Amino acid sequence: MHILDRYILKTHIPPYFFSVSVITFVFVMDFLFRYLDLFIGRGVAFLVVLEFFTLSLGHMFALIIPMSVMPATLMAFGQLASENEITAMKANGISLYRMIAPVLVAGAVLGISQIYYQNVILPESNHRFLNLYIDIGKMKPTLEIKENIFSTAIKGYTILIREKNDKTGEIRDIQIFEKKKGGVLTTIVALRGRMRFIEEANVLRFELEDGEIHEMPDPKDISTYRKTLFSHFTLNMQDIDRSLERSERTSRTDREMTVEMMKEQIADKREEIAGYRMTLNHTALTDMKTALSKAIPSLAPPEKDRKPELPPDEASSGAKPIFAGATLRGEKAAEKILRDLESSLRIIAIGEQRIRSYQVEIHKKFSIPFSCIVFVLMGAPLAIRSGKKGMTMAIGFSILFFLIYYICLIGGEKLADRDFVSPWLAMWAPNIIFLFAALLLIRSTVRESSTIDWDRLNLLKKWRSRSGAAIF
Repeated sequence: MHILDRYILKTHIPPYFFSVSVITFVFVMDFLFRYLDLFIGRGVAFLVVLEFFTLSLGHMFALIIPMSVMPATLMAFGQLASENEITAMKANGISLYRMIAPVLVAGAVLGISQIYYQNVILPESNHRFLNLYIDIGKMKPTLEIKENIFSTAIKGYTILIREKNDKTGEIRDIQIFEKKKGGVLTTIVALRGRMRFIEEANVLRFELEDGEIHEMPDPKDISTYRKTLFSHFTLNMQDIDRSLERSERTSRTDREMTVEMMKEQIADKREEIAGYRMTLNHTALTDMKTALSKAIPSLAPPEKDRKPELPPDEASSGAKPIFAGATLRGEKAAEKILRDLESSLRIIAIGEQRIRSYQVEIHKKFSIPFSCIVFVLMGAPLAIRSGKKGMTMAIGFSILFFLIYYICLIGGEKLADRDFVSPWLAMWAPNIIFLFAALLLIRSTVRESSTIDWDRLNLLKKWRSRSGAAIF
């Protein structure tokens, strides 16, 4: 490797890891805000939380790695430009293409590694993450018994608590509705009490004070109603196991599949759709022949192939050819045929939509890694042209560019799922647009020696210049 290549790559390493750290911090904060209530409410163990967080990094890094390329490129080349090293390289006959070459190779290597990551590591990470998320959601909560909200988290009980202290377990104005076997409902009302979970026995205990118990063993006989007053009453809700029960789903979504898995699903869906189309065509053709045979007798099938005729009384009850009108029996048959055809068409439409979703996900596994190359080509000339003053603004532009890229990617995915655009175009359009813009920017940077005058982009100064004020 040439000493120039090593120097340029060495300049990029610290900014890249800095960008990865900052963007990862942003994603982690979003993760905590999104799932913190889930962990607290379910009483999840620390090791499980750590596992959940580690698995969530899978889909985070799928975006963090390419996102960090442009800020790193801008900071590295911006530093070289601010220290006049770009000018020194140009003076020694080193072109912009030669400066970008080592970073472009590094971006290509990073993109190839991302393809492997997206296709092998990410689907399995997403699968385990979703399995764990579902298992945590199945845990029986106790802290989800919130104030002024009816809670049905515990099977057989509906609980309403007006005031609750999570630290001491003290509760006030309690209503507990217990549904026993046979549909018998018991209502317990208390002014105050205490709630605590006994882990070794898997019991949620309510120690109630100054309350009443209302029950009617025979709901059909009002004379069986009885009311019991108590000063102290203990209610144990059994088998309240809050431990995490692991499970494994056999089904996978498109984001939990490799490219090979999705291609198999696409082949199966196409085979299924082909079968429905054959059935649809056969049904439509058969019913059309039957309808035409009634309307035009010469098209009627041979005697041996004919279906049994209607009884004379039904045949002479005012039936008309199908184009003029149909009997009630014929209308019902026609409605059934239409329902069957519409059902087949719906199944075909759903199958085609699933195929498009798989195709979108396949193209996404390649288009996002390719953005590593695009961002290098976009960032290098932008940083060089911005010079000393424009580095901060160029970094702002990098954030703007990635937001535009991400919005185009998400919007394209929605359009492809709804069959407005083809899946490959939806996923590759952002890369194509940004690559074209980057090539134009590189070409103009090579031809021009001056840097971008960011002062002239200032709208206020433009307005002042038009009004005759001097620009300094």
